[in-house]
Amino acid sequence: MSGQLRRGESGTHGVRRVLRQDVKGALEVLAGRWPPADEAIHEARKRLKKARAELRLLRRALGDRSYPRENRALRDAARPLSEVRDAVILVQAFDALVETEPSDRDALEPLREGLVAHQRQARDRVLGGRRKLRAVLQALRSARTRIDRWPLEPRGWSVLGWGVRRVFRSGRNAFVEVRKHPTPERLHEWRKQAKYLWHQLQVLEPIWPSHLARLGKRVHELSDLLGEDHDLVVLRQVLRRGRARVGTSPHRAIDRLIERRRRTVQAKATDLGAEVYDRPPRAFAKRLHEHWRRWRSQ
Repeated sequence: MSGQLRRGESGTHGVRRVLRQDVKGALEVLAGRWPPADEAIHEARKRLKKARAELRLLRRALGDRSYPRENRALRDAARPLSEVRDAVILVQAFDALVETEPSDRDALEPLREGLVAHQRQARDRVLGGRRKLRAVLQALRSARTRIDRWPLEPRGWSVLGWGVRRVFRSGRNAFVEVRKHPTPERLHEWRKQAKYLWHQLQVLEPIWPSHLARLGKRVHELSDLLGEDHDLVVLRQVLRRGRARVGTSPHRAIDRLIERRRRTVQAKATDLGAEVYDRPPRAFAKRLHEHWRRWRSQ
């Protein structure tokens, strides 16, 4: 696959190729018809999240000056897109919750109307004119140009292994903190690290296809669960801003649904996290290194 390493190219050059493809892909979907559809926003946002995970594989090669600059550029470019996409997701999360309690649908309809209005406002704020999107496109074009100019030496596991081990360690540490006290902030940090790991495993999959495909599937499932929990937290925050206009009764009902669903999601994520992070980071990276050497020697 084009989004994975290829035998015969160095690890650093392979990851740069994949990262450049993702930045280019984000540019292409955003530079299409105006205004961009929700699907285009979603695709660009996914591409940029993946690019930031790939950037973390190159962190050791880029160094302490270039890496923070490039990570910040991709993060800032994605921020307006996230505002639009998150507003869409909140409506979807609300609908999924209400489906579990159809009897509450009519009473909760005013809340949904508020979320739809919030969605329109987010689109108008970001896409009401071309200025913000032009700034995003320019930032991505600049990032793509810099990617081509990175003075990357053709190195392999000494760089990639360090990057994936660091992300695995960060995710494992976040998991430990969540088990101590599952605050929204700690769950959100765990979610980010799990998503980075998933995208990195996608890139590295050719070195150990059978195992990394299975592990990647589990990490993807984990990141989706943690993403749902985060969406529910944000949903509650946004709805509470309109409490005075709607009254307390619908809010009590939706709060009850949110908390019940969050308990279920967090229980599943905790079980899955114990499976994903079942070994120390050094042991995890060592096994990958063994398969890397075998793959490179074939």
